[in-house]
Parts: sequence; structure tokens; C-alpha cells
Amino acid sequence: MMWSSYQEMYMNIDNEKLLIDKRLEMVRFANENGIKKAAKFYSCSKNTIKKWKKRYAVYGLKGLMDKSRKPKNSPRRIRQEDIDKITEVSKNAKEKKKHITVKNVRKTSRVNDYSDTTINRYINKAVGKKKNRKHNPSNDGDISWKKKLLPWQLIQIDIKYLTDIDNLKPYFAGEKNDFKGIKCKYQITARDVCTGAAIVAYCDDKSLTYTTIFLNTILYPFLKQFKGLDLKKVTIQTDNGTEFTNRYKRTKRQNPKKSSFTIFIEDKFKRHKTNIPGHCTADSEVESFHWSIERDCLAWDDIVDDKTLIKYTTEYIKEYLNTEIKIRGYSPIDKIKETYEIDNIIYPMPQILNI
Repeated sequence: MMWSSYQEMYMNIDNEKLLIDKRLEMVRFANENGIKKAAKFYSCSKNTIKKWKKRYAVYGLKGLMDKSRKPKNSPRRIRQEDIDKITEVSKNAKEKKKHITVKNVRKTSRVNDYSDTTINRYINKAVGKKKNRKHNPSNDGDISWKKKLLPWQLIQIDIKYLTDIDNLKPYFAGEKNDFKGIKCKYQITARDVCTGAAIVAYCDDKSLTYTTIFLNTILYPFLKQFKGLDLKKVTIQTDNGTEFTNRYKRTKRQNPKKSSFTIFIEDKFKRHKTNIPGHCTADSEVESFHWSIERDCLAWDDIVDDKTLIKYTTEYIKEYLNTEIKIRGYSPIDKIKETYEIDNIIYPMPQILNI
């Protein structure tokens, strides 16, 4: 196979002998033609050529092999008892088909003394996961446009189906009143696009009634506390589901009436923005939060009824609000406090909506 550059070959090849042969070829070419020409010919940096020339001069062919990155000394070597805890938690989670992450394993095993990389290495050993191949870093995920927003100027709202989560399915309450399981089948989520902060509530029906109650009793009172936030500059973004809009509702050659959800938004906020039909990434902010709360809470903790649903999601939201989001560089709650110069925020925790 032909490679366009040494870098491309290094990132995709598994044959160590071919890689050593290529490095030897690079060293000999550099000795005959110079480092600059060698770097240009093999499409790599001059430092790469210098490194292999130096290693070959000192160690011969052995110097052209990749060195182990394992440290010579390990003063904080992981204890066997901690390895056993990580292994046990990981295997149990795999058997129950739960989402396995370092965060979840830490929470259950209470092993907190080591890096994420170390924990993840023993998780992979426990569940038999193979090491990922080397790959080029991605430049996707640019969020610079969000820096122009103030907190709560653009809010995405969506509904999550709890009935799609495998470990919750046995606990949904049926028609029999004697079964005290999970009665709430839906999660309404509002996520601020600027900070990533999220507000969630639960209900037993996917309808305009509940989404409007969510706006009226939870979101609107919460936003009113920020004196520096002009509510008439707040945009609420949703999909075109009937729990949000009547935009695509069939009528007898007449324009559909505005939904109660839209009417409330136009009265209290700036506008109700609906997504272009079929636009799969329009609600990416709220959808990514749905994935996070499912992975780290809904599909992991022991949720068996509405009481435990609220208990564990409340714990998750409290931690989430105060944890730095790496791609943003701040925690949601800190960004809100800094922007609106407020210390005591009355933040709505997860709750069950009732009609």
C-alpha cells in the first residue's frame, strides 16, 4: 500500500518491521541528501528526521523501534484491591448492559486516587474491550459562536422517552394500581445553549398540557430572578412535535391555530423557533444532555419508582451544574453567576408535573 506521508503510514500501519524499514530508509536518505530534503520528501517535520538519525546513530536498528511510554518508576502504582473493585463493578455493569464510563465506575467503586486513563485501562481489561487504533484528531465541534450568547438567551427544549431505556423497562407501572413502579414515562428538558445548564421535569404523558405547564411553573419563574436578563430576547427552540406546536397540524384548508406552548412563549419571551424538518443536528445541545443523563444516571443508578427517579436525577443535576464542561472551560452555574452577578440562584431541581 502506498502512503502519502510518513505520518499517514505511522497512523495506519500495524507492521512494526515495515515501520522500522521506513525509518531506516528515511535516515539513509537524510545522510545522503540532508535533513531538509528528507523532511520534504517524506512529508514530515525536520525534528522527526533528526530524532530517528540520532536514535539510529546511538542504538542502531533497536533505536528505530517505538519506545514504551510506561514510566520507569511508579510511586502511585494502583493497589490490587482497587483493581479488584474496578473489575467487579465493570463486570457487573456489563452483565446488566449498563453504560460503562470512568465516572460511573468511580461513583460505585469509590476509587478516586488515580487518573481517568488508569481507571479506564482496568475497565477495558475487565470487559474485554480492545484498544482503539491511533487516529488523527478532529477539528469538529467548534462552539465559538456560542460565546456571543448570554446565558438563557437561546434555550432548546425536547422530550426524552424513558421507556427506551432497557434497565427501566421492568419498573414502569401498568394499569394495576397495586404496582408502585415508575409512572413517569417522559422527561421534559430545557437546556441553555450558552452554558449547557439543564432543567428537567417528568410527566406521564407527552402533550401540550405538560410542556406548557413546564414553561409556566418552572422555566418562566426561574428566569425572572435574573435582573440582567431581558426575557424579550429569549428564544425557545423545539422540534415540530405536537407537544410543542400545531404548525404541521392538518386542518381543512385553514391555517392551524397556535399552540398553547407557542402562545405562552410569544407572550413572555421573544419567539418560538421550530427546527427545519429532518434537520438531525438542530437540537444537538439538548440531545447531547439526554445522552449524558441516560449514560451516567438513568441507565446506571437503581431507579425503580418515581421516588428514586427524582432522588438520583437530583443528585446528577446538582453535580452536573457545578462541574466544569471541558469544551466550554467553565461550569454552568459559575458562568450564570458571573454573567448576572448573582450569588444565590434558586435553581429548579427535577420534579414531577401534575395536571
